[in-house]
Amino acid sequence: GVVWWLVFGMKKLSTSDYRSMPWKNGTGTTIEIAVFPEHAKLDDFVWRVSRAQVVSDGAFSSFPGIDRSLALLNGAGMFLTVNDQLQTVDAKNNIVTFAGDANTTAQLINGPIADLNVMSRRGVCLHQLVYWTGQAARPLLADTALLYCAQGSGKLLAKNREVELQTDDAVQFLTDNEASECILQSDVDSRFYCVRMKLL
Repeated sequence: GVVWWLVFGMKKLSTSDYRSMPWKNGTGTTIEIAVFPEHAKLDDFVWRVSRAQVVSDGAFSSFPGIDRSLALLNGAGMFLTVNDQLQTVDAKNNIVTFAGDANTTAQLINGPIADLNVMSRRGVCLHQLVYWTGQAARPLLADTALLYCAQGSGKLLAKNREVELQTDDAVQFLTDNEASECILQSDVDSRFYCVRMKLL
């Protein structure tokens, strides 16, 4: 279940907290990791972080007024055609950013993949998705909204508290500047994504 640390204004999330729901276009399933405001729906969220399996080629759902970043969690990757422009998402080019209302189709490179998807409402907030690999001690920036462990493990040091993070765990920061008190100590084989969110 969800553990609250109200003192620190952050919430650890794991698989049992995530919400499974159909894609907007109905052709797949998305696992919602976090959404702001809490319980917001697909047409009124300010930002949203989710992951999904893509098992076949096809069109992306259209999200008017939304900016998107997409990262490869596992698999060989895919070619995205965004308004006739080709973008590759693979181990080397791990993150792509595109408009949610662009005409976007995906072609798998070599079999199914899993991806991490960050969406924010244009004109309301801006997001940046950052990818970290390997062992390091990384201070988080004040505008960090969510930290996601894609592989391996790490420890989040917050004031006088430690939060253990394993594969598919996340920490959501509920108040501004909360993350600036934190340092992520990531382990050798780890892969983490840091979601930064700036309200306009």
